[in-house]
Amino acid sequence: MAGISLTTWAFAILGGMVPTFLWLWFWMSQSDGDAPHGLLILGYIGGMLGVLVLLPLNSFVAKMNLPTREITIVYAILEELAKVMIIALLAFNPRACNDATDYTIYLVTGALGFSALENTLYLINPIAHATDIGSVVISGNLRFFGATVLHTVTVAIVGIAIGIAYPLGKFGKFVAGTLGIAGGVLIHIMFNTYITQNTRQGTIIAIAGIWSIAIVIILIFDRLKEYQRQVTAAAGQAPRH
Repeated sequence: MAGISLTTWAFAILGGMVPTFLWLWFWMSQSDGDAPHGLLILGYIGGMLGVLVLLPLNSFVAKMNLPTREITIVYAILEELAKVMIIALLAFNPRACNDATDYTIYLVTGALGFSALENTLYLINPIAHATDIGSVVISGNLRFFGATVLHTVTVAIVGIAIGIAYPLGKFGKFVAGTLGIAGGVLIHIMFNTYITQNTRQGTIIAIAGIWSIAIVIILIFDRLKEYQRQVTAAAGQAPRH
């Protein structure tokens, strides 16, 4: 990206990262947990690194001359696996994940880091070649209301699935996480299918659909928090705040 001005980079980083901080604040406000801030920051950075890992892989896939639908499927699988695997390596251990909701919080944090860098790279070209601020605002809003929510929702499904299977041990959580990834990939493919139609109707369906799923996910996460409180109370421990 030689030749891109520092001003363009600054605005792209601002537009790419600030919306993810808003989403991160929302999810932190929904959590009863006390995840270490250092590990959350590491997860956010890890999500960013996932984008860098995927850049050469996506370029390789693009050179395979596959039909658009197949490329969309491969991209969705690679992105979901990258987001989950990086956070699993960083945070999925008994010390970091000591209740059913922690998996979701760490995964969402990583997904927001992933989205922050992806959005930044996406916004560089519109900002560098914009003839008016309106086009840049529209591009940024589409990322905020579309892709950022998508990345959050698809990993939240994985985290909630693992949280539900929390009492079942490592194998149960692995099976639940695998099913969650499959669900996340399916949603990702459906979102991409409508977005790549490049029509107003397709965009509306994609964004309305992902927001509908997001609302359901938030409601389920709230039930998962209540489940964790019951488990904590049954174990005779002090509830987490």
